[in-house]
Amino acid sequence: MASLGGSYNPDAEPSSGSFEPLPAGDYTLEIVESDYTANAKGNGMVLKLTTQVVGGEYDGRKLFINLNLEHENEKAQDIAQREFAALRRAVGVLNPKDSEELHFKAFQAKVGVEKRKDNGEFTNRVKQYYFDGDAPAAANDNRASANDNRPAQQAATGTANKRPWPQRR
Repeated sequence: MASLGGSYNPDAEPSSGSFEPLPAGDYTLEIVESDYTANAKGNGMVLKLTTQVVGGEYDGRKLFINLNLEHENEKAQDIAQREFAALRRAVGVLNPKDSEELHFKAFQAKVGVEKRKDNGEFTNRVKQYYFDGDAPAAANDNRASANDNRPAQQAATGTANKRPWPQRR
């Protein structure tokens, strides 16, 4: 038994139990909690990470990452291993012995919103980790940059405004 000694507000409104996902975008995050445990079906091990937004409008909001680092389904395990490799590079700890070595190290990530299959609710998912000097503002930007010399090359070779594939007739 624990004495609460007036450490709560008796007039506080109850929470709705509903959490809106973060809007899709680039965020600075840091891992604040981690656990390595058996998954619900008992056929693998999951690294459960609790991250938190650092700075900006959503400072302090949590985002959860679950990685099936060991799983009987090789594809699921491979996906998680690749994602964990990207996360380790983003954090700057390539060979941690303990998940706590990843805690409180800020990293950049692109966060998306997707619909869950089990309950139809929307949730967040890390889509990409930025590392090795990637600039989030320029990441995945397929538009031509100021340093892009494709138009000049196309003009010089006579390929401007031509399709790179053959036309059907």
